[in-house]
Amino acid sequence: MATGGKEIEMTAGISVSTTRKTLKQELERYGEIEICHMGERHVEPMQMPWVRYAKPESAEAALGAIKQGIVFVDGVLLQADWRTSKNRPAPRAREADDRGG
Repeated sequence: MATGGKEIEMTAGISVSTTRKTLKQELERYGEIEICHMGERHVEPMQMPWVRYAKPESAEAALGAIKQGIVFVDGVLLQADWRTSKNRPAPRAREADDRGG
């Protein structure tokens, strides 16, 4: 398992009714969050929500608690893993055109 990252991607436990505020409030217990992105859950392929902590130690603490099964959002057990480049969506065609690609 990779360690030392600052970004965690939620893999389960988030519903379409889960708000950014709710997710962020729950995960801020482990440290300062720089970004809390809810993803594009209404389009395919679905992008999962993810957070970026200010410090790697905070991300490690949050992911450790999630893996222990003690983090719930809206009463649902949260599941997550490290966010990697494989988890990131490909640039949209228009964005690639804007960059000359």
